[in-house]
Amino acid sequence: MISLKDPPPALDDRAALVGPYLSGKTSLMESILHAAGAITRKGTIKDGNTVGDSSAEARARSMSTEVSVAECDYLGDHWTFLDCPGSIELSQDAKAACMVADVAIVVCEPQPERALTIAPLLHFLDEHAIPHMLFINKMDMTEMRVRDVLQAYQALSERPLVLRQVPIREGESVTGYLDLISERAYR
Repeated sequence: MISLKDPPPALDDRAALVGPYLSGKTSLMESILHAAGAITRKGTIKDGNTVGDSSAEARARSMSTEVSVAECDYLGDHWTFLDCPGSIELSQDAKAACMVADVAIVVCEPQPERALTIAPLLHFLDEHAIPHMLFINKMDMTEMRVRDVLQAYQALSERPLVLRQVPIREGESVTGYLDLISERAYR
């Protein structure tokens, strides 16, 4: 029983990781959990040992077949992550997860020609006024300029997109990033 003198119970912040098949949603969740200290080592899709995709069907198919849930604490806040399947035939599961999330993190690839794959999702998020951000994954595997990638995604978004971080490249490698809000570079 909760008395009126007790503070209300804290609610989790819920983030839905959504995006096309093979964009890296499950790997991103694994990295977030590891960075937050919730897991001691990152699993991989290839090895079938990720926190997400733990069902036998997901591991047999090497893809998300249902929404996976994981929790962690980060900077004093409790987060619940909903790792959603990216396959088109399971898109309703991703939409349902977005409806209960506080924010949707749209994981996408840095190829402008693949931008159309997230158009229906961006439209859904805008139509339902669901706060969202784009996480452009795999920037270390491309020579594509951030400006060109952002321009391709901006053409699909009803809202203006604003860069937060830009990768720092040395030759063919990404060695860090520049945070445009704090005006700091990290290696």
